[in-house]
Amino acid sequence: MAREDRYVTIFPEADVTPRKFDGLLGWSADWRCVVDPHEKPLTLDSTVSLNPSATEVTVQFGDSLSEIAQEHGCTVKELVKLNHLRNPSLIFPGQVLKLPVRQYRMSQTEIDTLAAQADTSCTLSFAFEDLIEKPLQRFKVRIESAAGDVLESVTDELGRIQDYVMAKAEEIRVFVNGAHGIKEVARFIPSEGKSDIRLTSPKVRVKGVTQPIKDRAGRIDLDKHPVNTVVSGRDSKGNPVIQINHTCPNRYDLQLGANLCYWDQIIAASERSGIIPQSIAAVINAESAQIKGVWNKDSVAISREKTKAAKALKEKQGESAEGVVVYASSAAGMTQFFNATWLDETFREGTYLNEQARVRGVRADKPKRDALNNIEYHPKTHQQIILPMFEISPDIWWTKEQIIDNRLLRGVTPYPPHATKALQAWLNLRFEPEFIIMAAVDYGLYNLAKLQAAGYNVESLNDAEKAKIFYLTHHLGLGDAKRFIRKTITEENAHKLLVAQVGAKKAAKSVKGYGSYVQGHRVWLSDYINNNINLQNFYCPKIEFTKKQASGGLEVVIEKIKGDTK
Repeated sequence: MAREDRYVTIFPEADVTPRKFDGLLGWSADWRCVVDPHEKPLTLDSTVSLNPSATEVTVQFGDSLSEIAQEHGCTVKELVKLNHLRNPSLIFPGQVLKLPVRQYRMSQTEIDTLAAQADTSCTLSFAFEDLIEKPLQRFKVRIESAAGDVLESVTDELGRIQDYVMAKAEEIRVFVNGAHGIKEVARFIPSEGKSDIRLTSPKVRVKGVTQPIKDRAGRIDLDKHPVNTVVSGRDSKGNPVIQINHTCPNRYDLQLGANLCYWDQIIAASERSGIIPQSIAAVINAESAQIKGVWNKDSVAISREKTKAAKALKEKQGESAEGVVVYASSAAGMTQFFNATWLDETFREGTYLNEQARVRGVRADKPKRDALNNIEYHPKTHQQIILPMFEISPDIWWTKEQIIDNRLLRGVTPYPPHATKALQAWLNLRFEPEFIIMAAVDYGLYNLAKLQAAGYNVESLNDAEKAKIFYLTHHLGLGDAKRFIRKTITEENAHKLLVAQVGAKKAAKSVKGYGSYVQGHRVWLSDYINNNINLQNFYCPKIEFTKKQASGGLEVVIEKIKGDTK
């Protein structure tokens, strides 16, 4: 294996006689185990936040009852009944509609009934690969659960085995039959539901025959070869060499595996922010939906249950259900940005989005205009009033407040129906890796700075610990993250958020196990962050150029930053 001018010697000296070779090349390091749960936590719009429930809404121009119902998590039928509406299609601007208030206090019997219906099963899909991400075929493996269930299997041509199903989440141990006997390579507790488990060996098996190579000496040192390939040639001294081309080692000690395609964006965000690339990669990995281990840049938050119900209704009415989608929130892209947050970051000075919007000519400082489109002047200085604006249409510039007040971003969808073409095009940049990654890091640093200003000792954290606070503040929003840290979330609010994330049945099961929705929500979110913000998966097998950073659990990090909080 080659690194610069140093090689692992296969044979002590050049030999012109063909000789068989069958060996493992790579690092003496642990296997890498990446667990990707299919059901990622949803980043929820403010309509489903930890803020007190709204009890009424004022109808605005252009509103429909169905839009109001979707935005506030209820049905048209509920609004009609509660407000005694005779004609659901006849509502008018200024009309005040009552909203249904969700019950959160349930009797123990009701909780027990719901909890008994919760699906606690786990389905694990395993894939085994070598150092260069090629499937390990005909590989003997054994899976053991804490309950004593054992599955012994042999991988197929794709490096996979049959799905491992458990009645409930419990510790799993994975063993492989290697060159030196049976070895434990992973141990973890999966989340409920379906998860993809990708186990990567720190070595690659190379088979072949050494023989005289006609290639000129030194050629292999000069040629560039694709990553994750094995090539042979002659070094500068004429010796035959088998070379593994891998991203490690590198000056960042960074390993992205299947997400190598995002290398440039991760490094650019790291160098711009001063946050190590492993932290950035870990946060993205926890946020993003994945396709075969690759972060899905086109991901959106879809409500599977509501979409299923909407399709069933269409089919019942004899209509086509093709293309029917009900979104769980307006979040979009690898790091799940809301419509409103994307706009906030576009207007906030110093952000990557702000810089790019100015470069593209859609964000500028413009004179304020009145209803007749006349420029407004300051009553005392008589100077033009200049405000930051966005070009929502050709030569039409609005402030952030105008965009929001005129409902251009309204709707629990990444494609708000009232958005202009220009505004939607800007929102769609959430699907561009460079934009979404840079924005996520900017937003994370902004939240850390706000916590520091509020008295939290964020500066005491290393980058591995900051990654967990990055995720916490992005997932909950800054205000709710403070409530989480201070443990001031109410039972009603915790119930609302936990049900939105895991469903009423699993939420009830959590209450039965932990005694309250507050504790159930806290354990659920902490477990997810601790299990999925894992920098270890993004370090090279051998650390050569940097110092590895690690973090304790979320509760440990929170205690570390509390300090003199306000």
